[in-house]
Amino acid sequence: MNKTPVMDTVSYLLSRIAKAHRNKANALLASLDLHAGQELLLQQICKQEGVTLNELTCDMCVSAVTVTRMVERLEKNGFLKKERCMADQRSVRVYLTEKGKQAVESITEKMWEELEKETVANFSIEERILLKRLLMQVLRNLT
Repeated sequence: MNKTPVMDTVSYLLSRIAKAHRNKANALLASLDLHAGQELLLQQICKQEGVTLNELTCDMCVSAVTVTRMVERLEKNGFLKKERCMADQRSVRVYLTEKGKQAVESITEKMWEELEKETVANFSIEERILLKRLLMQVLRNLT
């Protein structure tokens, strides 16, 4: 029985694309002193100022340890601040600093726009729509 070589599979291609996309995102984010993934956390906080760490964990579908580490690094670098919740002292709420707000603005207006432009360069509108539909189906299949 002839098996398809791993390097000829859709899964292999997707993993290569994901790595290349993350590397490009990291290169674009470096100018803001951020790493891939941190921009998504900042955007989530911007969308819901005063969000708790637990809510961030659920919203971002990552572990509590991952959120805690990201928040600590972003706080250390001046992008956000943490405050104890008045109603529940066990809870911590997270807010963007001015630096964090400026970073979110740059991410939204420049970085993601550039990343999107490079990702779908030379695609027609129809091809972009089809690609998005197919990738959404892949995501549904895997989740």
